[in-house]
Amino acid sequence: MRPEDFELIEEYELLGEKRYRLRVKDTNIIINVAASSPEEAVRKAIQVAERVKLDTFLEKIREQHT
Repeated sequence: MRPEDFELIEEYELLGEKRYRLRVKDTNIIINVAASSPEEAVRKAIQVAERVKLDTFLEKIREQHT
């Protein structure tokens, strides 16, 4: 996945930790990460998406709807 695949929807602090909620564009999938900046949050969201093979999952879903 690429940085442009994500949309920052919320930035907040929880227990002294800066957190970010990012939405995968054109979906209702939200990835929540702790990071020191929005850029780091996107990098971490990409890592999470790769770890769970989100791009493969989305590809299969899109194939079913065409």
